[in-house]
Amino acid sequence: MKRLYIIACVALALCLCSCGGEKLKCNFSSAGISALEDEHLVLAGFAARQGLSDGIHIPLKTNCLVVTDGKQKVCIISNDLMEISPALADEIRDSISVRSGLDRERILLHCIHTHSAPRLGGASVEPGGPNRAYKIRTVEAIIDNAVKTITDDKAFKPFRMEVAKGSAPINYHRCEAETGPVDSDLYAVKIISGKKPLCAFYNIACHPVCMGPKSLLLSSDYSGVARGLVEDAWGCEVFQLTGAAGNMDPKGGCLLVGHAEEIGTELADCLKALEFTKVKPKGVLKFDTGLAQLPYLIDEVTPAAVRAHADSIAVAYKTEFPRFAEDVRGWEAEILSRFDKGPVPNKLDFNMEALNLDGVIFFFSQGEPFCEYQTSARANHPDKTIFFAGYTNGQNSYLPSAHAYEYRKGYEYEIEQMHVYIKAPYPLSPEMPAAYSAVVEETIQKVF
Repeated sequence: MKRLYIIACVALALCLCSCGGEKLKCNFSSAGISALEDEHLVLAGFAARQGLSDGIHIPLKTNCLVVTDGKQKVCIISNDLMEISPALADEIRDSISVRSGLDRERILLHCIHTHSAPRLGGASVEPGGPNRAYKIRTVEAIIDNAVKTITDDKAFKPFRMEVAKGSAPINYHRCEAETGPVDSDLYAVKIISGKKPLCAFYNIACHPVCMGPKSLLLSSDYSGVARGLVEDAWGCEVFQLTGAAGNMDPKGGCLLVGHAEEIGTELADCLKALEFTKVKPKGVLKFDTGLAQLPYLIDEVTPAAVRAHADSIAVAYKTEFPRFAEDVRGWEAEILSRFDKGPVPNKLDFNMEALNLDGVIFFFSQGEPFCEYQTSARANHPDKTIFFAGYTNGQNSYLPSAHAYEYRKGYEYEIEQMHVYIKAPYPLSPEMPAAYSAVVEETIQKVF
């Protein structure tokens, strides 16, 4: 009897071990979000760009990966767009949540930050604007694709992962070309079911701005070039999670379409050279969130402080924006109008999320973090694989590093002027980097 009991226990243990990897399942789908052939749209990202789009270099897509352990789901969406405002991100996530039943906080809406995608905000999307129909159609496509991916339970398949770490020296520091910190780390993961990959994605910190302000072509920039080449090699759809790229530009700067082809091909070669390691299936899915409350230069934002600040910078600053003084007065009017609805918050809320899949960590943050935050997070945990993605759930601010606040030259926009254009009530404090870093670490720690 004792022998039979032992045999039964061993058999049960073997069964549990063999079934552990089956606990995680996923579903993936993509959809087009490109312009129509006869559409001419306002492109995002360059103040110096003039004119509407006049063609398509690479069609844009929305990609959706949903993972589950049978009890909970997490939805990762990556869009070939420059940015989505926090308000619009909330609208999209709310719609997906209502239609799918998935909690909004578990819907991660990422943009790769290509500066050759149509604008989804501002005057161009108001009634009569050239981007109005595009915005409506694109938002619907993102929502529909996500809802379908979340709710089609029969399409979910057991999966395992293979991960790789390498380098892609395609970027440089856009403010300190010779001496500034640079992070060229390249991370990639393949999502594999059976013997075939269902999809794959990679993580690198580099602005998709190879096609500069003179280009009027709609494109996912170097990212789309690289993905097209890698998809042929890997046999699945591939998408990008753009890392902490706030101060990382492609080497060579912002040029034209040929530069996107060159940088994208170099990135593809780096991706194809990666050596992947199998991740042991454990059935682990842990998800959590964090909230950083970032300090402004003053402790209390008041109408008097807003007026005084507007008066001081409207005439004193010289910037790349020819209408800066007018923009400042527009900012002043917007912030002052908020006081009519109640007190204006004295700190800037920044949301972030962390996901642990079988020991591989995926971190997401709003805004545009500088690369030092990414390198620091990984250095804090050298035994972990950490994917670090900015531009998620709303583009609400640059996040300059402590080094940027100390160095200052070249960072005038991010430190002193950015609030005017993101409609924050005041410039951020030099204490901001420490506050943000602390919550990044705290959030990552939650899912260990």
